[in-house]
Amino acid sequence: MKLVPIDARFIDAAWRDGASCLSAACDTSGGEIEGSQLKMILSRAERTLIRMDDEGKTVGWGVVRVDQLPNMRVLFITDLVAPHGHFENFFSHIKDMAASLGCSRVRCAAKPAQERLYRMRCDFKPVYSIMEVVL
Repeated sequence: MKLVPIDARFIDAAWRDGASCLSAACDTSGGEIEGSQLKMILSRAERTLIRMDDEGKTVGWGVVRVDQLPNMRVLFITDLVAPHGHFENFFSHIKDMAASLGCSRVRCAAKPAQERLYRMRCDFKPVYSIMEVVL
């Protein structure tokens, strides 16, 4: 098992090779971002595309960014699609990636079902909830 960061120069090829499935992850963002916008952000190297490989096969795709906050540096998983890819098996690699980037935390946003899974399998803990009112 390994995580493969994709250089921004190769986003078009990765999109054709399956990373376009991340558009589905964008559909759950509440309208924050669309798949084509995510691809543009990745192409400009504002976030990093990662491919999850297991035994030579791609089993998932993710997107991360580094947030430098006043009191900590955080690797934030912004998008993830790994159907039956067992993301939790890759989590030690995510933590290694975070440490190599100088981060002391890994965070993600999740809907209730994913939140339960991440809490049980990856030891995530809630930090705070984001609330919204549409005007």
